Order: sequence, then C-alpha cells, then structure tokens
Amino acid sequence: MDSHYLTLTLYVFLIYWFIVSVLNRKGILQRYNVTAYGPILMIRTTRGQKLLEVLSQGARRKTFWRTYADIGTIMVFIAMTFMFVLVLLGAYATFMVHPEPTDLNAPRNWLLIPGLNEFIPLCAWIGFVVALVVHELSHAVLSTVEKIKVKSMGLLVALIPIGAFAEPDSEQLFGEKENGEGAVKDREPEQEKKKKVATARERTRILSAGVTSNFVVALIAFALFFSLLFAIQPVSDKALFVHDVVAGSTAEKAGLESGMFITWVDGSKVTNGSVEAMNKAIEERKGFNFGVLNKRGKETEVIVEGGYESEGVRVVKVMEGFPADNAGIEAGMSIIKMDDVNIRGYVDFQNFMNHTAPGQQVEVRTKEENFLVELGKSEDNDKGLLGVFLAQNNPLGMCVGEFPIKGYLEYLRGIPSSLTSLSKRGLLWLTMLPFLPFPAGFSSFNPLLSHLYEPAGAVSFLGTGVFFIADALFWTGWINFYVGLFNCLPAIPLDGGYVFREMLNPVLRIGIKNEKKKERIIKAITATIALFVASAIVFTLVGPYLL
Repeated sequence: MDSHYLTLTLYVFLIYWFIVSVLNRKGILQRYNVTAYGPILMIRTTRGQKLLEVLSQGARRKTFWRTYADIGTIMVFIAMTFMFVLVLLGAYATFMVHPEPTDLNAPRNWLLIPGLNEFIPLCAWIGFVVALVVHELSHAVLSTVEKIKVKSMGLLVALIPIGAFAEPDSEQLFGEKENGEGAVKDREPEQEKKKKVATARERTRILSAGVTSNFVVALIAFALFFSLLFAIQPVSDKALFVHDVVAGSTAEKAGLESGMFITWVDGSKVTNGSVEAMNKAIEERKGFNFGVLNKRGKETEVIVEGGYESEGVRVVKVMEGFPADNAGIEAGMSIIKMDDVNIRGYVDFQNFMNHTAPGQQVEVRTKEENFLVELGKSEDNDKGLLGVFLAQNNPLGMCVGEFPIKGYLEYLRGIPSSLTSLSKRGLLWLTMLPFLPFPAGFSSFNPLLSHLYEPAGAVSFLGTGVFFIADALFWTGWINFYVGLFNCLPAIPLDGGYVFREMLNPVLRIGIKNEKKKERIIKAITATIALFVASAIVFTLVGPYLL
C-alpha cells in the first residue's frame, strides 16, 4: 500500500467518522437501533428469531446441538492450551533472539483485514464474513437451545464490517450480580421463576459453540480446496523465478524485480527452466529481451540493453553481523578477486570458499575497493563463511532459481497428509502458511500462479474461474481456522477467556467454600492471565522494533 493510497484511505475514514458523529448527535442512529462507539457502529436487529427457533426446535435437534457443543468444549480446551503455549514461545523467542522487524511486524498486518493486511487478498472477505456469521449464529442457536433469550444479533462496522455479534440476555447467561459480585440474590421468588439462569455446563456449551463452528467450517473448506487441487494441472514442469535483484544492477535498471517469473528469453519460451542455459545465453550476447510475469499477473517485455559488465560475481545481500558486513562489504558490489584467485562467477567463488577455514583472513577485491575479511564458521560444514548472498553466475545482477511448477502443486496436495496427526507443529505450519516465503507458503492462485496452472477434467468448463473458487475456499478455511484458534485464548472478552473462567469454578470450589471469595479469586486470575496474554502478543509484534 503506497503513501497515496494510505492517505486517501485515511481521509475517507475521517469523513465517515464525521458523518457518524453528526448522525449520532442528532439521534438518527438510535432510531434505527444503531449504537456508535466512536467510529464503530453496532448495528442491531431482532430479525432472525424465527430462524433460531427452526434450527433449535425438537428433541433431536437439541440433542444434536448439545452434543456438538460438548465435543466443541474439548476442542476449545486443546486449542486454548496450544495457543497459550504459542503466545508464550513467541514472546520468549522475541526476547531471546531480538529478531529484525519484518513485514509481519508492520502495523497494517496486525489485523486480519483483507486488503489492509498485505498478506491477505481481497477475496478473503468471503471467508471473513463466513467466519463472523457462523461464529455468532452458533452462539445464538445454542442460547436458544438452552432457553437463554437472544435479545439481538448484528454487525460491528467501522466503514467496513469488522465483526458480528449475538447478544444473549446477560442476566440469564451469567446470572445477576449484586454490586458486581456473587450469585443471584435478593430477588423475589416469583421473579426467579420467571427468568432462568444458565448452569455452568450450559454456559460452556454456548461459549464453545462459535469456535466449534469455525473449526467445522474450516475443515469443510480445506477439504474442498485440497480436493480441487487434483483438478488443476501445471502448464510445464519448471519456470524461472527471480528471487532477488542487486540494487543498481543492469537487471534493476531494465525493470526486473524480485518475485517475477521469466516466461521467455530472447523469443524462446521457457518450458522447463534452466538457470545455466539462461546465463550462458546472456553471456553470449550484449542485448537481450525477457518476457516476465510480474506479481500482479501481468505479462510484459523487459529489454536489456548492451554494454553490461559480466566480470566477477555480484553481491545481492549482506548478512547483518557476519564477516562481510563487519568488513564493510555492501550489496551491489562485484567481487572480482579473493586473495590471488580471480573470481569470474559463482562457481569460482564457491570453489575458493570450499578451501577455506573459520578464522582465516581473506583479501576480498571488488570493483569498488579492497577488504580484509576474517571468515566465520558455517553451520553446515567446517568451511569458512563470508556471509553474503550472490547473484549466482548471472551477469545482469539477479538471483534466478528454477521454480518447480509441478513439484509445488504436489507439495500443496500433500499438506493434508502431513496434518493427519494434528500435531502442534502441523497446526502451526497451517497457521503460518500464507506468511511463509514463496515457494514454501501459499496465499492465492490469483493473480500470479493462475498463469502457471490450468483446470482439467470435470472442472475444465470453469476456465480461470476455478482459481477464484480455490482462493475463496482456501481463505474461508484459513480465516475460520485462525479466528477459531484466536478466540480460544484464555483472555476475556474472547470465548476462551469465559470458558477458562468456567473451568476454574469447579477447581477452586474444592478448597474455597465462600462464594464471594471464590468469585474474587477467579476474577483476579482471569484478569491477570488476560493482561499477560495481551502483553505477550503486543510484545511479540512490537518487540523487534524495541529490541
């Protein structure tokens, strides 16, 4: 999101907020049962009561929903433990490792808002809306099953929908509090009979229902997505993928960027990409044309003019804190000699480094200046380490790799088999899939990957529409899965926080007989854990900037 787009969005939001403030002061919003909390609108409706009655009426349906929620309670407890440990490990790793800030730490990526979060495409709005609706509808259905009145349902809007809610009668759900403490007291016997108060088990069912439905929707959406992958086939086995481009290099000046696919070279289509063949062809000529596919899925032609330098090997990136960085070597420089050995390309560099040892001093000559470097130790072997990423024998100054089109599809198809054990590692992998660097992760087929694959078999009549369906299914599954996990955190006002509070009751009842004292201790414990969880999440996000 560039600064112009960000500024325009900010202006639109401020205008929206101004309009909301005016309508709220004039009482217009209240007429339509809308409440404003700053820029956030709570839009209530009593419609849908008949639907709730239809879904919850009958002994079989009530038995189904109660069993459904009981199973969900077990899932909530497992997910709660997983997420609490994950939050702890995230904060601990941030404190110990002091990682550099990445795109994940950018404020715009803190929220799962499609279009605002750069990792989440606009098609994910489908999954976002589905997640909100099924979550709150499930709370409402279980409330109706347990004879807890649902006063209203609705949406939370801040220019765009940011949430949904079901509003059960709080007195019935949690019980009336006297001075904020204790159980239902000082009420007339006749009044008590008129208004039911949910039992602990009923409350837990109602609170667990939303998360359970998110997990069920995620399972269905993922099952359909991975099934659809078997109706898609690659257009070729491999392609050439630009991993990085040296700043100031011939490649950058010509318009080549990281993240592009090279589809043809000098008029010849790339069907089974070969980096060596491309580099050899470039070295034989001083002028070249590339057909590239950029991140927006647009195919363009890039013309490389003659006169570029092919001597040495270009430094694409320098690892911070490693020998090259300490010596002053910078990205964009060309290494032409190491000690008395001429470096004509990546192979020469690799051969030289294979005969070095940690602690060895090496004179590195670049086109710009000379450096004396004391090599570090490689983690993979006992050779010396310089600490640079190089344009692998590419005279234009870019890192190009062979992208396995067919292998990547097989990798995606194999994900379900790796998750069958439901291990913590598998759940974490699935959660991080859209944020993993390409090609380890997956975000969507559109607009880039849809050019590398085509529909086959029964879905071929859908044409490119099959990729939109696949993207919608993936994000519906992923957002429901993530929303379910996040809501399981033991922090009020999340569902997991209330479920955790209900779980504390029978545990503390064993040693504490006084109800008021027990309630105070439960409040203190839940508030402390909620504050701790919130602090750990904030620290994980902002820690890289602070440390």
